[in-house]
Amino acid sequence: MSGGVLAPVAVLRTPFGGKFGVPRQAGLVPVAEGRVEFLPAYAAPEFTRGLEAFSHLWLVTGFHLNPPWSGSAVVRPPRLGGNARVGVFASRSPNRPNGLGLSLVRLLGLEPGALRVGGVDAVDGTPIYDVKPYLPWAEAVPDARADWADEPPERREAEGVEIPTELAARLGPERTALVRELLRLELRPAYQDAGERTYGMTVAGWNVRWRTSPAGGLAVVEAEPVRAE
Repeated sequence: MSGGVLAPVAVLRTPFGGKFGVPRQAGLVPVAEGRVEFLPAYAAPEFTRGLEAFSHLWLVTGFHLNPPWSGSAVVRPPRLGGNARVGVFASRSPNRPNGLGLSLVRLLGLEPGALRVGGVDAVDGTPIYDVKPYLPWAEAVPDARADWADEPPERREAEGVEIPTELAARLGPERTALVRELLRLELRPAYQDAGERTYGMTVAGWNVRWRTSPAGGLAVVEAEPVRAE
């Protein structure tokens, strides 16, 4: 609301039922699709007229599941191993004075009162405060630099994520592809060592658990649909 209190214009529906397992940046997992559902006051087609001319969108989001900002001026980015500290304004950390995020997503389609988008990096139910078209000529800077965050994060080879045949059959091809692409990323907290551990995430309505090994291997060991409470 111009000149007033910041209020959401939409809600983002995504496959991610919790914070753990969400990609740390938009676009890292293109098969992670979401749906921008506009609130009634902004659902009229006039609000998105002409948006089909753009391939990508900026979503201004809110970190609604975060605790209140602690007041700390520094954070520990995962890209620096979780030990080195940088200023909060020199990072993309969700722990910031105003819990706002910025996601660059692909526009997959327009629907009545909604948008289909790809490459999401947010928990289901995330509030959206604004939607803006991406302008390549203004926002893709060829000589920009980012030093310690200059390259995309490393990924495991697809063959390095073991999903047993019986679990893949239960998940179905689309969910299996999504789980595999998520697990190719490093989802573990940066401060944890590479020992054998079991982790879990809620994705696309399923609880998925996997185990790592000291050698860096990864295997899905359980997949169960989320039970309605």
